[in-house]
Amino acid sequence: MSGTPELRDAYQRLEDAITEVCHLEGFNGVLTEWVLVSAAQRYDEDGDGISQVGVLVPDGGGQVGYHRLLGLLDYAQVRMRAEVAQDG
Repeated sequence: MSGTPELRDAYQRLEDAITEVCHLEGFNGVLTEWVLVSAAQRYDEDGDGISQVGVLVPDGGGQVGYHRLLGLLDYAQVRMRAEVAQDG
């Protein structure tokens, strides 16, 4: 991974936190892949809202192939849609 030492350390802390949460949630085994999708909202000088959506992946990218990440995201999306449909 390229980037500053601070960025590398932050990604390591993020992965450690994700691993810990997974274990606390009952996941068994070794964390092999993860994707974090985030959104932030800010306002410009005119008061207009601006949204920013980001995707974070292990080490900032390059460690896990896009085909694996897209599959992981698609699987999560399908499961979420099924939950919404079941609740509706």
